Amino acid sequence: METIDFSVENGVGWVRFTRPDIHNPLDVALRTDLMAVLERVRNEPAVRVLVLTGGAGAFCAGGNLHALQEHAQAGPAYWQRRINAGLRLTDDLLNIGCPVIAAIDGPAIGAGFALALCADMIVASPRAKFAMAHLRLGLVPDLGALYLLPRVVGLQRAKELVFSTRDVGVEEARALGIVMDVHASEALEVRVREMAERMALAAPTAVALSKAMLNASLDGDRQSAFALEAASQAAAFAAPEPAAQIEAILGKRRPAFTGLKPARD
Repeated sequence: METIDFSVENGVGWVRFTRPDIHNPLDVALRTDLMAVLERVRNEPAVRVLVLTGGAGAFCAGGNLHALQEHAQAGPAYWQRRINAGLRLTDDLLNIGCPVIAAIDGPAIGAGFALALCADMIVASPRAKFAMAHLRLGLVPDLGALYLLPRVVGLQRAKELVFSTRDVGVEEARALGIVMDVHASEALEVRVREMAERMALAAPTAVALSKAMLNASLDGDRQSAFALEAASQAAAFAAPEPAAQIEAILGKRRPAFTGLKPARD
């Protein structure tokens, strides 16, 4: 792929953006490569967790200004098609049936900030910073940012971040709930690897169902959430993992679905 290096290690799919020298712009090439990776992950059971990272000192600094300038006069129909294509990426990331971690060691600006919000959790270094910078260009936040940001920071703070377009440092981002954990740049990947590999040991069917229910909980009512829980638990019990887990625990063995070789402790 032109913009991504993808590898799988111990159940974790590592998506590394490969253009940190130009701040990994979220252009058509990166979007296309990301959607190809997500399609592969959906069809590859070995991938239990997905990590997005932009390399040392970088994540994604938003749109490619040269490309935006080139198409500035393309007209509403072109831009509506392009934004809808970006929203398909957002949907794919939000609905992928495994945890997604964004490991951020640099700026996440504009669409790069929105991309980070598509992850289930954000872990960052002190070099990370965030900005809803779209209004600096006279544009509306996209890639689902206006839906996702208020669900993380609340409506009032989301409006302030959008209207001010200001930079948010990593400690403020942690206080606002944007960033879950902060680690030194040299330790960031190690800590994310530990977290991701631990999550990769969980039963994949139950993880996918739990993620779907947690996402739905923000928009649905209590009774709908309870009905979804009952249906999801029934689906989980119908999968092979619970029987393997219970049998392994009772027999003092590791469950087979973890991908580890079953062995007595």
